[in-house]
Amino acid sequence: MFLNIFTYENELNRATALLKQAEDCIPHDVKNVIKHCVDNDVGFVLSRNVKALSCKDARSKRYRLGHTGIPLYDELKSIVFKGNYHDGTECIIAAHSRGHLGIDEHRLSELCQISDSLTIMPEEELRERFNMEFGTVNPITIEINSKGFILNVFDVSITQMMAKSVDTMMTNAGNHTWAIEFDPVILMNSLKQSVIGTIAILDAELKPWELSFAINPKPIGIITGNGPDSGISLWNRINNHFNTELGRHFVGDISLPPMHIISLPTMGLSMELDKRNTATWETIKVAVELMKKNNVELLALACHTTHYYTDKIRELYESETRKFVSMAETTIKYVRKENMRDIAILGISHVANLDNGYSAYTQLKDLEIETIPSNVLSQFDEIGYAVKKMNDLYKYYQQLLNLIKTKIKSKNVIIALTELSILYEQFHKENNKQEDKRRSEKKIIDPLDLYAREIVLQSMIGNKGDIKSCPM
Repeated sequence: MFLNIFTYENELNRATALLKQAEDCIPHDVKNVIKHCVDNDVGFVLSRNVKALSCKDARSKRYRLGHTGIPLYDELKSIVFKGNYHDGTECIIAAHSRGHLGIDEHRLSELCQISDSLTIMPEEELRERFNMEFGTVNPITIEINSKGFILNVFDVSITQMMAKSVDTMMTNAGNHTWAIEFDPVILMNSLKQSVIGTIAILDAELKPWELSFAINPKPIGIITGNGPDSGISLWNRINNHFNTELGRHFVGDISLPPMHIISLPTMGLSMELDKRNTATWETIKVAVELMKKNNVELLALACHTTHYYTDKIRELYESETRKFVSMAETTIKYVRKENMRDIAILGISHVANLDNGYSAYTQLKDLEIETIPSNVLSQFDEIGYAVKKMNDLYKYYQQLLNLIKTKIKSKNVIIALTELSILYEQFHKENNKQEDKRRSEKKIIDPLDLYAREIVLQSMIGNKGDIKSCPM
């Protein structure tokens, strides 16, 4: 037997749980909002906030999905206007738009066939006639308190999704400290007196964290497998950099882009790239084509060796909306920006040897690149293989630092082996003081982390649309 849990009684109980210690009842207008939603099957979420008097005020106070503060465009702006129809009878209209837009009174007059200019109803008149104040006006309370006399007019913008992850809006629930989250189209359709049209113009500039590039980051794809932990580490770092870039406006999973991960055990063939070139490329090619089918916009490769195929990947994958981001190019760009010389590259021979034709780091040949003996490189390789087994990692971390200190002469060390990046990331922060002494002033460059940040920045650009920005 189906039990209907969406009832007025149940929703009142939920609302009662939101009462503050000094409060003994739910405000009358809030109850009316709840009843309207239940009676008309409008799903909603009630919440409490510090007193909010306007959209811009509510922007930093609304509570949604465990976070205080919402984008301005997700707050519903509601303004009551008055005027006269052509026959001289009074016309009262409530105009609604997204919070960053303003109401174009000329457009509103034309839509509603008003003969003279519209004026905003003074707060005193609004309170006297309809028991509402500025900051407590919302479509439901308007319809109830005016007994359907006031026409609700919605700008078409409320039907257009802004953020791909969250498509709800918020407004007051008939009280300055009570808020309601709702689907705007469903709410609009629940009203008896409502019209939709183009009545809004850009009014308020949005903060950078509210812009399209921040709320709709581009989908990212990671190809991994040599080993899979490299892709896992890159994904974690990407998430961390999104957190850093958005700061206090990062709200967890809904701030992150869609992610597509393909882990290919056969990526391990690249360890013998000189002998298995064709087989390795065929493996990469299949994964790249799958990413194209999944509409991934930014493609990443969590493996230094296979960036040898950068040109082939771009030829196969890139388009006006798709881009392959190179870890090697990101690292080279950083090295040159920092004017680094005296550099050692730690990786398998196909990566560390810039003369063998397989390394994606050949553009660094004009700098002072240390030639590391093959027997020393093999010791770093052994640590990499040990990391794959995930046993006694701290011991191998100590070995890594010791090798860098005793076997590497250069001041700048590029860790071009993802297993070593994983090891370094896991322990270097908690062992920072000891590490600084062990490193003997050597600067460690971690391409996997540089790569993660570059992917995040690429994911957050190029989607600005026509919304203006302003300083934080």
